[in-house]
Amino acid sequence: MVPGTAERMSAGAGLLATLAVGITTFVAGSLEGQSAVVWWVAYGVFALTFALDTEMFFRALLPERPVVAILVVSGMTVWLAEPQLGWSSVLLVVTAATTAYALEPRWVAAVVVAQSLAVCVGTALSGATVAGVFLTTITYFAFQAFAALVIGSARKEARAREELAVAHAELRASAAVLETTSRSAERLRIARELHDVLGHQLTALALELEVAAHRTTGDGLEHVTRARGIAKGLLTDVRATVGELRDAPVGLEPTLRMIVSDVPGLTVSLSVAEVRPLDEERTLVAVRCVQEALTNTLRHARATRLRIEVRSDADGLTVRAEDDGRGTAAIERGNGLRGMAERAEAIGGTLTLASEPGRGFRLLLSVGPS
Repeated sequence: MVPGTAERMSAGAGLLATLAVGITTFVAGSLEGQSAVVWWVAYGVFALTFALDTEMFFRALLPERPVVAILVVSGMTVWLAEPQLGWSSVLLVVTAATTAYALEPRWVAAVVVAQSLAVCVGTALSGATVAGVFLTTITYFAFQAFAALVIGSARKEARAREELAVAHAELRASAAVLETTSRSAERLRIARELHDVLGHQLTALALELEVAAHRTTGDGLEHVTRARGIAKGLLTDVRATVGELRDAPVGLEPTLRMIVSDVPGLTVSLSVAEVRPLDEERTLVAVRCVQEALTNTLRHARATRLRIEVRSDADGLTVRAEDDGRGTAAIERGNGLRGMAERAEAIGGTLTLASEPGRGFRLLLSVGPS
């Protein structure tokens, strides 16, 4: 669950608190009988689940809801198995903080209430007075609520930063597409001006010199003939220049570099091999594909690295993207991924997606040669 530095520090503190409960219990040596077995099994499940899900040493292997459910059940089992160990209720505070990081506020409230009821029941079973039960329940309810509010606020701020990073990436992509489109439009405008104005004028000049060549005699005929040849040569050059301007490829790498540069919280590795220049339509598809891969990673992957490879050659266009995020067991195609697939299909291409929990997200766009 924890990709950022601040979040990793919070997870480290939670893991330290969890280990402290186990170490203190072991040193105290106050557990005996069947309840001790239940306590240690439940504690082991809790500690292992929390350690794996922090992504401090491993990638998260389970979705967030099952993780929270395991922590809630195992934490309350630890408490109810030996309620006389007051320090074991620290695990309930850790669970409340984890829930606040992973789930919506209504689920956080439900977990805090459920665990507070478990504290109440466990304290009563330990033989405490009514006043003791009340004070203990209120105390640990306050601890849980405080932890949940602090972590929830931090998570809300982190999400705001993520949304800002996504908006920044989308703005850069839009600017890159606009710049590319503007350059193409300007080349076409210049090509039309050259063809319509200069080309027509040179054609008229060549015709006038043709007429003059038939009517001129003597030494002047040589100069008129030479001028007619120069005019025809200029007209040929103008037509060639107009063709080059219309067919000039748009540079793909500078546009993509503009999109992936300076993305906060994410290291992007971009490799572009433009062996065969792309036309404008395929360039736009490649740009939008890279944009969507970047924004999806920022929104959902909780990744630290994203590798993008783009290649254009005689076999066509391929775009590969792979992050080191949490991955997913079931890929849900939102509007962005559906739009990317539709753009690929519109030019005869395909979009392939792959992901597994803990193994990141992979994307492959393939388009045949134009």
